[in-house]
Amino acid sequence: MKTQKIIGIIISGALMMSAACKKDPVTPPINQPYTQASKVATENAYAEAAFSDAYRQVELAIRQNGLKYLSNCCTVTFTPNDLGTWPKDVVIDFGTSCPGDDGVVRSGQILVHMTKAYIDSGSVSTLTFNNYFVNGRQITGLERITNKGRNMAGNHTFMAEVENGNLYSPDGVTVYNSIQEREWIEGEATLLEIMDDVYMVTGTASGTTSGGTAYTLVITTPLRVAVGCAWIQSGIVEITQTGLPVITLDYGNGACDNNAVATCSGYTFNIVMP
Repeated sequence: MKTQKIIGIIISGALMMSAACKKDPVTPPINQPYTQASKVATENAYAEAAFSDAYRQVELAIRQNGLKYLSNCCTVTFTPNDLGTWPKDVVIDFGTSCPGDDGVVRSGQILVHMTKAYIDSGSVSTLTFNNYFVNGRQITGLERITNKGRNMAGNHTFMAEVENGNLYSPDGVTVYNSIQEREWIEGEATLLEIMDDVYMVTGTASGTTSGGTAYTLVITTPLRVAVGCAWIQSGIVEITQTGLPVITLDYGNGACDNNAVATCSGYTFNIVMP
């Protein structure tokens, strides 16, 4: 267990979906542009949440006391299981059905390859998935976290990339790619206590909905992501589709809940994360 505590320092960071609605929604007319806008905003939010949560599970698995924050149906394996040998591989195995404290049921495996300690400049942590499902939705693709060193404020910064991400649902497949920068603004002083870590996230994303609609996204107000919360707490993104109005997606003012609000041409849509 002591070994896992120290090894746990190598991973940190991540994203989780959250938001608080500040105004009552206005139901849009039922026509193609607004129906499509709602679908784009919803599927993007789901995909962002899925890949953010995957990295959060990695962090929860290997920081402080190993499985302290995970369900007892999850197992974690380090290879090699020592402090000084790099690179390392980690397997986080949720079995066939593993309910978490957050009410989410996961199954399958998250596989992590780490070139060196997470807090070391230049370290790269690469996530892939083996038959991995979240609440019955399969996730595939590659997620890469690169330590870019400290910024002018003295905070660690990380480049977070999702390549060929796919989220499967009864409606079809949502394709998701992103390039983001994460600034670690709180929690470094208590390195072995994961739950007080907070990140500010900027960057861009792109994707295709299950219905085939392509879109691009830019974070206009940095997203606040706390490891102790399962969702993004605040921040705003703008989503663009060819020939249609811009969609604004607002994650709220800091509350830890699973709500977001999308706005398109003055009409609003409540989005509840799964």
